[in-house]
Amino acid sequence: MYKKILSVLVLAATLAAAQNLNTTQSYAYGFEIAVEGEGAFSVLNIPDEVYAQTLSPSLDDVNILNKNNQSVAFAFRSTDVMEDITQEENMTIFFLDGRPSNTTNGDTIYTYEYLVSLPDNITIYPSSFKFDWDSVPYNWVADVDINVQRGGYNTSLAKNAYLSELKDVSDKSTSKSDTIALNSDIYDNSKGWRITISSNKEIPNITSVKAYAKERLTSASFVAFNTTYENSNEGLIYSLPSPQPLDDLFIDLKRENLMLPLGVFYKDGDEWIRLERRVVKKEAHIRPSGAIVAKEFLLTTNGGFGEDIPQVTIYRKRADIIFNSANNAPFILAYGSFDAKSPALPLYDFLQDTNNNITIASIGKQVKLDGESALKPVVVAEKASMPKWVIWIFLALGVAFLVFLAYKLSKEIKAE
Repeated sequence: MYKKILSVLVLAATLAAAQNLNTTQSYAYGFEIAVEGEGAFSVLNIPDEVYAQTLSPSLDDVNILNKNNQSVAFAFRSTDVMEDITQEENMTIFFLDGRPSNTTNGDTIYTYEYLVSLPDNITIYPSSFKFDWDSVPYNWVADVDINVQRGGYNTSLAKNAYLSELKDVSDKSTSKSDTIALNSDIYDNSKGWRITISSNKEIPNITSVKAYAKERLTSASFVAFNTTYENSNEGLIYSLPSPQPLDDLFIDLKRENLMLPLGVFYKDGDEWIRLERRVVKKEAHIRPSGAIVAKEFLLTTNGGFGEDIPQVTIYRKRADIIFNSANNAPFILAYGSFDAKSPALPLYDFLQDTNNNITIASIGKQVKLDGESALKPVVVAEKASMPKWVIWIFLALGVAFLVFLAYKLSKEIKAE
């Protein structure tokens, strides 16, 4: 019975100590969080100040606290950027045929056929073609059909398409319709297309056709850190406010025609580790293949830098925080702590039941929590030697406790 009571007391003390490590008193700074909507989960983009002022490169001293000053469940997620890239390629164009023909009512229709093809190294299906032609002194409009042979049949890739060149005599302006969108519902992996152009006038010679292909790319988003430098006997030493994971080191020589052979190093403990050696012209990105965390970087060159001081910028990947925002609002994003332990959960385990129902949260005003003292280790002052009379009192109490236990034990033995 006594052992169970003692275990419960020890567990309660441990939990209380752990909770105390993750309260506003454990962090230096914070931001208020504004939650939009009533979803059970919200996503928050971490401000740049947090990356610069945390002591842990892996954001272990970042937390989400509710109105009860308690940690809520959260996980980190990499921040991705969606970007639409348009690729332009010149097509090879072959003139196949051009002939007039008469309709049943006696009108003349001019029909021209071209074959266009893409280089073999193009892997993205084009979304549109842009035409260019020789100038003529009259207006014209032409219907266009773009087709490809699939399974023995010709399939049209353009609907109600036309090319035109119209001149306004009054203001001497010219308007062109020179771009044709391809049917996005029909995918074709061939490299050649047959183009038929028909008009009631002779159209000018088509001089070129360009293909445009759109591709949506997903890339990581980065936080940029400007560095400060100082001259040393070794070279130029660049410093960050705090150690950061290195995903990209950008060097800008700041002169258009300057070229320098550079040695690039980062400090690991007291040792400089070479990151790369290369000749840099104007600028360069250096992306390490492995995980590197550093606060200081060194540039060296033959003969010194003189007045040509390169600018060095360090980039690390951004992260979002997804947290449980169902109740106990308002919330605080707390960060910067020497003693706090990371309460973040693995992303997969945290999100497996959310069904992607995540609302947006935004950063509010900055608040000061425990300030600079949270960034320093707690120093426990050495206590003076205990007076002898205090020791004798504890010994007397210990003897009395033993006598009491002996008395209780003797009564239980007699009872049995």
